[in-house]
Amino acid sequence: MQARYSKGLESIPVELLLETQLFALSESLPYVSRHLYHVFKGTSSIYRAQYIAYRLGHITDESRLCTRALRFPLCNRAVFEIFHRLVQARIHPPNQELLVPPLELMLKPRDKEEETPKKATTMKTTTYDLPRRLFNNLIPPSNGRPWRDNDAPLPFLHFLFEFKDGLLPDPNANSGYALTKSVHAQFMPLIQFLIDQGASPSIKDNLAVMVAIRQRNLDLVKLLIERQELTSSQPKSSKSSGKRRKLEDRVKVDARMLKVAVQCKAKDIAEYLCHEKGVIPDIQTLQLMA
Repeated sequence: MQARYSKGLESIPVELLLETQLFALSESLPYVSRHLYHVFKGTSSIYRAQYIAYRLGHITDESRLCTRALRFPLCNRAVFEIFHRLVQARIHPPNQELLVPPLELMLKPRDKEEETPKKATTMKTTTYDLPRRLFNNLIPPSNGRPWRDNDAPLPFLHFLFEFKDGLLPDPNANSGYALTKSVHAQFMPLIQFLIDQGASPSIKDNLAVMVAIRQRNLDLVKLLIERQELTSSQPKSSKSSGKRRKLEDRVKVDARMLKVAVQCKAKDIAEYLCHEKGVIPDIQTLQLMA
């Protein structure tokens, strides 16, 4: 029965098949046969953005729309850009009865005058969650080379955080999942980028810091705990020019961190916490250190 079903679908013209899928919105249809899989695999970014927009047609909140759209594995940079224009046209249509914008409206390029308003206006910022899928499979490079700035998902994250129109990802979404997974993989460029965007290592009882301690990575522990010092902005002629102003740490170190460091035999981290950060060990930690 399934073979007859797939055989009948394969006889349908591709254009009609793609249009039918926009009405059916079936998650299983592309996997009915190899032919259908390759048909949908070869679809354009415009079609994929339309499919996601139809799937999320019941949602009107822009934050939820972006959060849900990015969960689709097919939502890459090009798809997200088109999807966002679809959302804008749907939320603020020229005609209130227009539920889904036509392709002509979506593909129409914006004029320069529209992109740069004459009067400065305060744009409301809409935050949305970063999808877990971007950080699920952070596998270190197989050839042993260090992580680079162009390793996934960094280029896509740069795009999302630089995206305009008042959209901003939340780097602490899903209880700090992005930073914690990045620390697990010791993806230093990604960790630095997330911290620069506001990711907090203190979430979930300093979980990211605990992971770094168990990895016995002192440099990573320091990166998570300490903020970068700022150079004083005083004139060069001043005697105090060139001095650096120490900033408050991102997290509050405690005896629990020291205990984990001692248990993991990370002597350098234990010394750092005791001597530089002034952590006082508890009785159990003292017994372990004896």
